[in-house]
Amino acid sequence: MKHRPEQARPRAASRAAPPPDRTATTGGAATGIQRLAAGRAQGQSKVQQRFARLIKQVDQRKQRLRAWYDAQPAIHREVAAYHAERERYRRTAHDLVCLFDRLYDHAMLNKIERAQLRDTICSLASDLLGEPGCEDLKPIYNRHARSDFDAEAEADDQLQAQMMRMMMEDALGVDFGDADVSSTEKLHAFAAEQAEKMEQSRAEAQARRAQRKKSARQLAKDAEREAESARTGKVLQEVYRRLAVALHPDLEQDPTERARKTELMQQVNVAYEAKDLLRLLELQLALEQIDPDHASEVAEDRLRRYNTILDQQVKELDGELLEVEMPWRMELDMPPPARLVPPQVLGRIRADLEEVTREHAGMRRDLEAFQDPARLKAQLRAMRPRRASARRDLFD
Repeated sequence: MKHRPEQARPRAASRAAPPPDRTATTGGAATGIQRLAAGRAQGQSKVQQRFARLIKQVDQRKQRLRAWYDAQPAIHREVAAYHAERERYRRTAHDLVCLFDRLYDHAMLNKIERAQLRDTICSLASDLLGEPGCEDLKPIYNRHARSDFDAEAEADDQLQAQMMRMMMEDALGVDFGDADVSSTEKLHAFAAEQAEKMEQSRAEAQARRAQRKKSARQLAKDAEREAESARTGKVLQEVYRRLAVALHPDLEQDPTERARKTELMQQVNVAYEAKDLLRLLELQLALEQIDPDHASEVAEDRLRRYNTILDQQVKELDGELLEVEMPWRMELDMPPPARLVPPQVLGRIRADLEEVTREHAGMRRDLEAFQDPARLKAQLRAMRPRRASARRDLFD
């Protein structure tokens, strides 16, 4: 891997200190939640069993997010170290290309050795061109390749655009018509324009559907949905109000206890704002407002509202996990069903850092050694027998 996804770096930095409410758990409360969910799982009601499953799912996703958030500072440091070493490698490689270009016409080198050196110059320069600070290598590449780098890059881009067009036509059924998609930039612009048109068409169709007169059945369904949403919101409010009454700092005379309740009330406010029912339940358990050993006393209609909120929370946590993991899934070629954990990412970055460090060390030695044209000539001469041997092995 030569380049880390650019979006991963700012995200890694910004996620280094996530809000504590999203993944925080309290030791005693977590135990109480586990007892509450376990007690529910043993019951006969499907509502109770679903509540137990959702509690577990929310908790598992929070733990996964916490692992990612805790690993972000280390990931950020390793990515920064990789890019710093990669930049040093780039500068050394740039200087080596310039050195080889200066030595190319040295009287000590013969025709065969110059041909070998030309291949090396073109290979190194083509890898570096396009990176910042290497624009001055383009004339060197053009001279030794007896070609034009920009023309070659344009031809490659046109070929890539043609292949992408064929794939989109065959696999997706895209009709390009007379559109000019002769470059990847033009093809991406065309795709973005088509996506915008499709989104606009969907919005217009949705607006037309909204303007149609709804049947009595549809109106009743909408009314029930709004009523259910209101009831669900009321359940959150009830949990919040109970906690607010129990934790109101103005009702506490002891300064130490008042400070503790003020801190807990801040957590309650953050959890309520995020509609984090599991966190609110944990805080209720911590304050012994819910007895996990008598969970069967909680009415099923209330559990249904809990389930609605928890189900939405699972979806939100899944979206957050996808956002955190996706750049690394793309880098490691691991689509969503496969489990991805931070140690895998850290291991990959560190392996890449070790590789580029080894390559850079070898290039630094070459840059120092080949200041002497005689040593460069000896190296080029030593390379010839290996090439001939490899050629014989190929034909054999």
